[in-house]
Amino acid sequence: MITFEDFTSFPAGFEIPFEGQVTTCPRCGRNGIAEDPSCGEPYFLHSQSSEVRSDGMLTEPIDCCAPPEN
Repeated sequence: MITFEDFTSFPAGFEIPFEGQVTTCPRCGRNGIAEDPSCGEPYFLHSQSSEVRSDGMLTEPIDCCAPPEN
């Protein structure tokens, strides 16, 4: 089963279970969720797909922004 989640349709401040709080992206201004993975660079997630497989769940970002450079 494959699901598509679009976080841009949620209002800022909305809490999504297992994902986090929706905020406004500092780079593009659309809503999404700030991600800071333990292995890899942080990014701002706008949409993702999830697929339940026999060996677990595969979650892939579809639309995301890199954080703005300081």
